[in-house]
Amino acid sequence: MISMLDRDMSGTLGFNEFKELWAVVNGWKQHFISFDNDRSGTVDRQELEKALMNMGFRLSPQAVTAITRRYSTRGKITFDDYIACCVKLRALTECFRRRDTSQQGFVNFQYDDFIQCVMSV
Repeated sequence: MISMLDRDMSGTLGFNEFKELWAVVNGWKQHFISFDNDRSGTVDRQELEKALMNMGFRLSPQAVTAITRRYSTRGKITFDDYIACCVKLRALTECFRRRDTSQQGFVNFQYDDFIQCVMSV
């Protein structure tokens, strides 16, 4: 999470960077609560799919299922895991967008570039 908002690449967050992180986390908390329809303190696959769509992610059912498997325990995603999921999606999306210069949703990666992108998240 720190690297997501560490604008000066210092490895730490200054006060303004921390304020921004706090605002992002609070936004995700409100978002999580709004999609936790049964008020269980977790979101299931269907709730996650709606939340991701609301955030602008257009993912296939297979991608949502893969994300759910990665971040859930018995099909339920806790808030902490939801945050981890959001951080990963945001970082991967930023990495992809930097390479999608025509904004068409397609990029060509060399293997080494792909590995650097994925491992830096």
